[in-house]
Amino acid sequence: MNYYIHIPFCRNKCGYCAFYSEPAPTPLQIGAFLDELERRLAATDLDEAQAPETIYLGGGTPSLLSCRELERLFQLLGDQLRPGDATEISMEANPETLTREKIALIRTFVNRLSVGVQSFRAELRKTLERDCTQGALENALEMVRAADFPHWNCDLIYAIPGQTRNDWESDLLRAAVSGADHISCYNLTAEEGARLGATWQISEEDGAEWWRLTGELLGAHGVNRYEVSNYSRPGAECRHNCNVWRGGLLRGFGPAAASFDGRRRYREPESLTAFLAGAPPEVDEIQPEARLNEIFAVNLRTRAGWTPELWRQVPHADAWQERLRKVDGIRAQIPPEWIVFSEERITLSDSGMLFWDSIAELLL
Repeated sequence: MNYYIHIPFCRNKCGYCAFYSEPAPTPLQIGAFLDELERRLAATDLDEAQAPETIYLGGGTPSLLSCRELERLFQLLGDQLRPGDATEISMEANPETLTREKIALIRTFVNRLSVGVQSFRAELRKTLERDCTQGALENALEMVRAADFPHWNCDLIYAIPGQTRNDWESDLLRAAVSGADHISCYNLTAEEGARLGATWQISEEDGAEWWRLTGELLGAHGVNRYEVSNYSRPGAECRHNCNVWRGGLLRGFGPAAASFDGRRRYREPESLTAFLAGAPPEVDEIQPEARLNEIFAVNLRTRAGWTPELWRQVPHADAWQERLRKVDGIRAQIPPEWIVFSEERITLSDSGMLFWDSIAELLL
């Protein structure tokens, strides 16, 4: 089982972000959230016979919590979820919220940290409305390196207004030599609910060129693309995300958190007030074939794609031959170089990854 805990608090709302969060929370709000999270975890029928495969603390900004609040969070997750030595425990953090004491505390529970850098250039972070000084960024990265996390990720954004190709190359190089063994690179896009981005879209041609540049430059430093927007050194892929992309079982807690039971997806209301009141989640229930097509399409964003062995691990999977038939049925509608297709593996080429949306539409 994979668990996602949504910590819905931020210092302030960044202009590019469309994820649900409550800016500048009070200690009373955080305390009430932890109370309700503890109540829900205690009331949930959890699998006590097997340790979680992954736990992911996202947000929001989980690292905004004080050391005392983080101690309580880690204690209740440890008591209720009972992670084992092999459990991947990821946590998102923003540099401006990190202190040496907080990082030391996080390191006692978390074995994979994801740091929201977005850009190493202060003027570009200002454009993104990221409230993080250069000194805070540099200090945080130094402390993260010193804490010796088994794995840590650096988040970056490209196609920011005013960002040049040289700026992006510089950001990529800094990330590649930062000590991070995982780098996520996202094209700034217009997201519903975000303040910024709607008028900032670069052309598809320029976006594709920057995407190719990213793969080439990071690959030259041993950080290879394994999903459309994610790059890692060998063995440092985010297990939580890989499991979810492949249709793995997911239990989500917190406002806006998603769950998947093998057939149905659930999503908690995007409201702290509704979460505290115990409001039920929204249920996304579709026909079994449509759900399998969805899972199949999503994991084609990854370099690994699908093999018969991977497909058999999907809950309620149909026969591998049905997947082969499905792909064979769309091949005449797309350029042949987009899909690498055989009895033993179905993957997308680099050009296919660039046009994943078009391929997914045909598969769905």
